[in-house]
Amino acid sequence: MKNLKTTKVIGILFLFLAITSCSLDPVINSKITYYPNMEINGDVVTVLTKGSAYTELGCKSEADGKALPVKTTGTVDSNTIGVYKIVYSSTNVDGFSAAKTRTVIVLSPDPSTINLEGTFYRGANANVVKRISDRVYVCDNATGYTVGDPNDITLTFYNLDDKKIYAPFTANASKTGLSAESNIGTIVNQNSWNWVIYASGFYGTAVRAFTR
Repeated sequence: MKNLKTTKVIGILFLFLAITSCSLDPVINSKITYYPNMEINGDVVTVLTKGSAYTELGCKSEADGKALPVKTTGTVDSNTIGVYKIVYSSTNVDGFSAAKTRTVIVLSPDPSTINLEGTFYRGANANVVKRISDRVYVCDNATGYTVGDPNDITLTFYNLDDKKIYAPFTANASKTGLSAESNIGTIVNQNSWNWVIYASGFYGTAVRAFTR
């Protein structure tokens, strides 16, 4: 009988501990956060000629229908040929942030003396370049990779001043969805130029030289 009572007491004790431990489980609080939704005013890529005025149009940001403050960093010197980046950043009430970038390209105002239209080669791989306007081109194999490969990258690029070229960031630049941008590359002469392509995948960052 004594053992039976002891067993009952132990059983009740374990039951009490089990109930108590369940009641002490931590309460997990959850909430919905609305991430910043940003939209650049005007063109994401803005092209100017040297000496033209640049007007900063800014960027909008909101979360859950409420406007958020936007921080702008970067400047543009429209009197100096080159590539400029304006970065807009915004943070929601929970500390989550987002950013957008505007690229401003300042071109020489002089007519170009170099025409880069035609077929260029990196090894045996062709890169066909079409001229859109005096300093604007489109190429169909920016990395000089195997012709016809789904990872071949098509980019619009700019002849800044007959010495430098640049291709701004382009989303979905290949059939596989790669995004890409170039560095400020070098025009050696009308028959030769080189650059580095920064792609979202697949490619490395080797210098890619092209010749006719």
